[in-house]
Amino acid sequence: MRSVRAILPLIMLLAWPGALSGQDESLQRLRRAYPTQAAQIEGLLAQAEAAGVPAEPLLSKALEGAAKGVPAERVLAVLHSYAERLGEAGSLLGPERPTPELVAGADALRRGVPHDAVGRLARAHHRELAVPLVVLGDLMEGGMPAEQALSIVDGAIRQQQSLEDMLGIPAAARRLMQEGHSPDEAANAINQAMGQGQLRGLVGPPGHAPGGPPVPPGSGPPDTKGQGKQGKGKGKPPGGAP
Repeated sequence: MRSVRAILPLIMLLAWPGALSGQDESLQRLRRAYPTQAAQIEGLLAQAEAAGVPAEPLLSKALEGAAKGVPAERVLAVLHSYAERLGEAGSLLGPERPTPELVAGADALRRGVPHDAVGRLARAHHRELAVPLVVLGDLMEGGMPAEQALSIVDGAIRQQQSLEDMLGIPAAARRLMQEGHSPDEAANAINQAMGQGQLRGLVGPPGHAPGGPPVPPGSGPPDTKGQGKQGKGKGKPPGGAP
């Protein structure tokens, strides 16, 4: 879940209105860090705003680079790429989407989520999509193909799963596949658990890792192969994820 932890603070940080207006302190920090190239960076931010791309995530990215001592030329290259992804996310998600959704959409594209999957999710749902987009990226990075990952996220939204439970889905999917289930089987197990109101048992309580290999609906006891090696604990799932 490292990717979730990495992006959620940024999503929360950006859940406020305004762009460069009122950002004097941040701009001063940027100018101190990059005295020669600051005007070039600010020009890029202004161009992004004029094109309808929110400037505040770009400014946050530039300040992140400054804090890490990244050379200005590299920061400019990253900002150009990031502005392009934010613009693509805006086109896919549709007009008047809040900045946190655009940030999550741009991050999903960076992580390999197909443009079509982002667009289909946005067309199907008009509720807040920042967390679902993060989960979609997590599922794909965990080895779930785009179509199955999209079906899981779509099902979680339609079933009105809590954000906490939704964030636990990628770990459950990875564990299912590590236990030998195909992506199709893992997706079906998760979707069936949601349909039967049993997702919490599959992903574990909020804030905790799932407690052991989940049993897809209709299957027998899990991981008989792994338990056979230990020679004990028969019929009882291990206490933690592999």
